Amino acid sequence: MHPTLNPSRKLRGPLLALLGTLVIGQTQSTFAQGCVASRGAGTTPIHGMDFNDEGALPPESGFQASVGYRWLNSDRHFVHDVEQTQRETAGDQVINRSNFIDLGLTYAFTPRYSATVTVPFAIHDRSQVIKSNDVSRTILDRFHTQSAGLGDIRMEGNMWILDPKKYVKGNALIGLGVSAPTGDRDAQDTFGSFDAASKKIIATRKAVDQSIQLGNGGWGITLDLYAYREIIPRLNYYVNGSYTITPEESYTPTGAGRDYSIGDSYMGRTGLEYLVWPKHSLTFSLGGRIEGVPVHDLIGGAAGFRRPGYAVSIEPGIGIAYKTWYFSINTPVALYRNREQSIPDKASGNPGGDAAFADYVVLASLAKRF
Repeated sequence: MHPTLNPSRKLRGPLLALLGTLVIGQTQSTFAQGCVASRGAGTTPIHGMDFNDEGALPPESGFQASVGYRWLNSDRHFVHDVEQTQRETAGDQVINRSNFIDLGLTYAFTPRYSATVTVPFAIHDRSQVIKSNDVSRTILDRFHTQSAGLGDIRMEGNMWILDPKKYVKGNALIGLGVSAPTGDRDAQDTFGSFDAASKKIIATRKAVDQSIQLGNGGWGITLDLYAYREIIPRLNYYVNGSYTITPEESYTPTGAGRDYSIGDSYMGRTGLEYLVWPKHSLTFSLGGRIEGVPVHDLIGGAAGFRRPGYAVSIEPGIGIAYKTWYFSINTPVALYRNREQSIPDKASGNPGGDAAFADYVVLASLAKRF
């Protein structure tokens, strides 16, 4: 959601407290962290903004450009909510390192209605070990698979429920959009494995793991909600949620040996934001965050391989404005992680596989109004 507003001077006090919402979890093809697939930068440009009337656009329309960045390193494995500490002890944990960049352009038709196009890019590195077939399963080597490029382009329209010029102490923003399957869902790289016959390590080229595929695999319908309410001057309570519906069920990647599920995704946030320094819109925020991939999709089936699960985090953030620029950084820190049992797991009687999660995620956004 990327609405662009130009509040008048008299509205500055209530609306400036919204600056802490720049990083609120942008509509993405997939949320979550690490082996529970994560795509998109997860950042959102500003909902309410004032630039001290320097270089501001007329209140009826205008453009806003943004760059969102998301970084994560996942290496702590969980089965359900039980950490598999033996993986780190043995040194055979899977490690995902991911960088996401979202380029966004928003046009506000009026202070109430806007539309946004987001073009995402990602760079992934996933490392795994090669084991021998002896009794002790000796680790022979660690290899890396990678993917990089364009993700799933998103287009969304947004509307404030109430007139933002009149209702400044509380309002709600809704968004509806589409995620197009422009990202490569069959990105490939070279895997290493131990060949028992030759007693050698051999190389095989095939599709990379689902967690580092550039595309989710199909079309998506994106739903967004952001709402705030002023508690006392300079202090706001906010609620934010996003859900991506994927009607398609699964696809078959090259050489993976199984279908990949095209899964829904979700994100929710709630907390407080406080305007510390009105002159430069310096805002501190603190809240809770949940994001993940569900076991069941809202529409369509959930067959194929997926790692459903979610992470619950505490999310501190800070934002600041200067003239027509705005910068924000948030760092969700995981408090609880759960790799849920998938549909194929339940069908086969498998108690559930594991997934690697990150301890924390770095989210940063830079926006400029024209």
